[in-house]
Amino acid sequence: MRGDLIELVEESDERYKCYVLKNTVQIFKQSIKDEDLKDVRIYISTTIQLDAIADVIDSYLHWFTECEAVFRNYYENELREQVHKNWFNEIEVYQVDITFNSKEDYGATIACGDNVLQGHIIIIDFDREHIQAIHLNG
Repeated sequence: MRGDLIELVEESDERYKCYVLKNTVQIFKQSIKDEDLKDVRIYISTTIQLDAIADVIDSYLHWFTECEAVFRNYYENELREQVHKNWFNEIEVYQVDITFNSKEDYGATIACGDNVLQGHIIIIDFDREHIQAIHLNG
């Protein structure tokens, strides 16, 4: 994992080191690659070593490819919007910020768009593998 990350010194500070990925990553069903990788940022607390959480980072990134049921259920219940069968496959991811405070304390904020709430940016806050909130912008 360490070789897959590039530190963004200008985005790092005394609390967190900021990294971007070198290689393509899948978030939901969208492959993020090339110049769009700069929109996937991983913030790791300076109190923990990258090597100590490499497996957790890998596992968490992978979880976003399989979280359709969690996302669909929350979305439909919270926003009272039914989605079609291919909804998850069509989500467009704009920005991903993942923060690791420790091996046990991590989460993400993902900005994306879908075909149901067109004209809105959907901002999803995750606490580990649980959705904390969905906000609409637009």
